[in-house]
Amino acid sequence: MKITFKDVGQGDSIILEWTHNGVAKIGIVDCSKKGKNNPVLTHLKQKSYKEIEFIVLTHPHRDHYSGLLELLEYVECKNITVHRVAHTMLFEGGKKFWKYFETDRRDTLLLRKIVDKWARLKRSGLIKRMDGLIDDKTLELEEHIHLRCLAPSHDDIQEYMRLVKLEPDINSKEASQAANLLSAIFRLNINNCYVLLTSDAEIFALQGIVHRSVAQLSGKRFVVCQLPHHGSIKNHHRYFWDLIEKTDGRNAVISAGKHRHYNHPSYEVVVHFHLEGYQVHCTNIINGMEQFILEQRSISRMFDTFSEIAEDYMKSNDQVFILS
Repeated sequence: MKITFKDVGQGDSIILEWTHNGVAKIGIVDCSKKGKNNPVLTHLKQKSYKEIEFIVLTHPHRDHYSGLLELLEYVECKNITVHRVAHTMLFEGGKKFWKYFETDRRDTLLLRKIVDKWARLKRSGLIKRMDGLIDDKTLELEEHIHLRCLAPSHDDIQEYMRLVKLEPDINSKEASQAANLLSAIFRLNINNCYVLLTSDAEIFALQGIVHRSVAQLSGKRFVVCQLPHHGSIKNHHRYFWDLIEKTDGRNAVISAGKHRHYNHPSYEVVVHFHLEGYQVHCTNIINGMEQFILEQRSISRMFDTFSEIAEDYMKSNDQVFILS
């Protein structure tokens, strides 16, 4: 399987590609635009896929769905079959919550259009199945490839509901931030080789996994781990990561854009994973990643040992991993 963390600036877009019986397959986790460009849509057009195995929206924040409507419009125009669409917005009578997912009404309207488009494509038969995502939900992609949802749990959703009820019209910023509690966390299993996708997971959700289902993490060989919320220090739960087995060849990947005021990724987070033996990759060299690289280059030059591995850290682009 080929896993591509697309460079979409400050946001997430992940493409999974594999072959089954000679047929090329694709799955999409989040779809964000980078300026006026839509990297996921461009990738789809270049490869000329006629079917999409799944499209997942991990949670309702614009930097994860800004390109999704365009993607769905292309699906409709080209008559592309989508076997499954999945999301975490699991509310009865959920319309009353839409305005609290984002503080900008334009973003809320875009999300509303996406949901309307889902419904239209489902009625037309282009989308075969709609699924809600909650812990223990498993998407079986092939006999040997499984995408298991570890969050959100019932507790995560209840915590979101509790925060939203705290005068959301007055505390709109806090209510919007709470939507990170709906972030889907996935454990991808490929022939007992594991990948962890964390979206914008909050520490509350990571603690929940530790208490609820630690067996989903311990004793597993994770080769690629996405760091939560673009490498933010506020989403960094050290004990959670201590449960990941310390094997060789581990990679930590961060999706972060060229916005210095977010301070993503955090320097402390980058250093922590480096010291834990991960090779750290980032779609853009910015903030803490930039500081870390400059320090590594300085140390390497001091000892005249600047290596090709250190040089790889300088690359800002899609981050691609091949797993077998």
